[in-house]
Amino acid sequence: MKKNILIGIVAGVIIIGITTGFIVIPMLLPSTPPPPGNGDSGWSWPTDGWSTSTLEEQNMSSSILDDMNYFIFYNQIEIDSISIIKNGYLVYEEYYKDSLINPDKNFTYTGVLYSDTQKHNIWSCTKSITSLLIGIAIDLGFIDNVSQKFFDFFPERWNETGFDARKQNITIEHLLKMESGLTGYLPYPDPYGYDYLQRLLAIPLLQDPGDPYEVTWDSYSNAGTTLLSAIINRTTGRYTWDFAQEYLFDPLGILKENMHWSNSSQSPPGNLTMNYGSSGIAMYPQDMAKIGYLCLNNGTWNGTQIVSSDWIKRSQIDDPAGAVVYGYLWWLSWGFSPAYYLAGGANGQKIVIVNEIDMVIVLTAHVDRYQDYIIQNYIIESAMSNN
Repeated sequence: MKKNILIGIVAGVIIIGITTGFIVIPMLLPSTPPPPGNGDSGWSWPTDGWSTSTLEEQNMSSSILDDMNYFIFYNQIEIDSISIIKNGYLVYEEYYKDSLINPDKNFTYTGVLYSDTQKHNIWSCTKSITSLLIGIAIDLGFIDNVSQKFFDFFPERWNETGFDARKQNITIEHLLKMESGLTGYLPYPDPYGYDYLQRLLAIPLLQDPGDPYEVTWDSYSNAGTTLLSAIINRTTGRYTWDFAQEYLFDPLGILKENMHWSNSSQSPPGNLTMNYGSSGIAMYPQDMAKIGYLCLNNGTWNGTQIVSSDWIKRSQIDDPAGAVVYGYLWWLSWGFSPAYYLAGGANGQKIVIVNEIDMVIVLTAHVDRYQDYIIQNYIIESAMSNN
């Protein structure tokens, strides 16, 4: 349902946005959502494109979303797009620039006007996709379990004199939960030149691997999630993107020509070149929604189990000893009602899954400002107000 509401926004750039402040409460695992499309014969799985419906047909309030657009406009929030999937239907899709909501206002926008056929950088939402790929690799037998240690896969990379001995204890699960102990930055100057994997392994430890601690700028490790990509590369014998294309993207109808995934191409011959596990994916908002819809349906897509339902559930379990509600590279917001979880990326990229009301929300933006407020007080409220 594309209305092409155009809103004037002011472009901005930040390094990274990490959502914090969630309230930790006992988690309820998601129930199975209702039948996709509510059993409507006019509905089909969105592999080749989303079935559309109106807000009113899916019992949502259009007036609340009108209020949302006024809020976005008057606060000049740098949102690029909002897409809403309700009961399996695309019910709302907007791309924002030079708003017609208030014609007497004339804001100048110098950024890119995105559309449904334009790739958007999803930043750290890539991490949540990497998590799905680890689950798929386990399902397919390439990896045994999350207790395996990183250096079980790369024994030749261990540097007895140059590495902190504690690094030998880093497991896949530590990397998935931001508990590897690796700091969130890359060392400079780089003592290993362009050997990117060795560069990652040289990063110092904040504390012992496995110790739960607050996910902060220091502990939010881009290096750790890229080590997961290296494990996929080593165990499958393929680039992570190629593995993802066959076992995740192609089944969902996410075409390779419609996305991009950056890699460490600076590595010289003989060293491992790999896709970044932390960021680097650019894709269409409607394809971002497919990732969310797969998770909403517990890893099932059109009758095929793409990733096990057990993995989806485990990805939503936080460490009760941790200070932030964080699963397997997914942010968890169990302190809200209804509860939701999300893939979050710098500058306001979000893939939000709300199990209780059968909803997926996708936001793309230039700056992370008011997104959580918009999700809770406008988008989710528009679905709850008529119930």
